[in-house]
Amino acid sequence: MQAAAWLFTAVVAGLPNKSIAYDVDISPRTVEVHRANVMAKMKAKSLPHLVRMALAAGFGPS
Repeated sequence: MQAAAWLFTAVVAGLPNKSIAYDVDISPRTVEVHRANVMAKMKAKSLPHLVRMALAAGFGPS
């Protein structure tokens, strides 16, 4: 799975940056940058907005 797609899934699942960073062996700052890039691509105004968009599109915890 692509890094942005995996991050998107992890964010929707509610995982904190530090947990995501530990899981994929990157720094928390890198997670923040990826999260910001995903939010910009999706034109999300906030993290809750991004999560709502993801859930509406069928992404989310299974």
